[in-house]
Amino acid sequence: MPLPRDIALIFLCLQALVMGIVPLALVGGIAYGFYRLRGLAQTGLRYAFEYAELVREKVEQASYAVAKPFIQVNETFEMVTTISKKLFLRRKE
Repeated sequence: MPLPRDIALIFLCLQALVMGIVPLALVGGIAYGFYRLRGLAQTGLRYAFEYAELVREKVEQASYAVAKPFIQVNETFEMVTTISKKLFLRRKE
């Protein structure tokens, strides 16, 4: 009965071959797709990076405008505290 055993072994080898080739074909297809889309996407990516830089600048300006009053209040408070400590708290000599 070696014939059914040989046929089963051939089918198992074919299944292993297909299971090995399918992931390779998928990865190869994805890599090829990225290669083909890279040329098409360069202009779109350039615009996207320009808009991202514009958004970054606007966010930086807005955060500076929001934080500036708090920084000034804290700065003034620390200045008044330091001056009052220097004037009113004298060292005992």
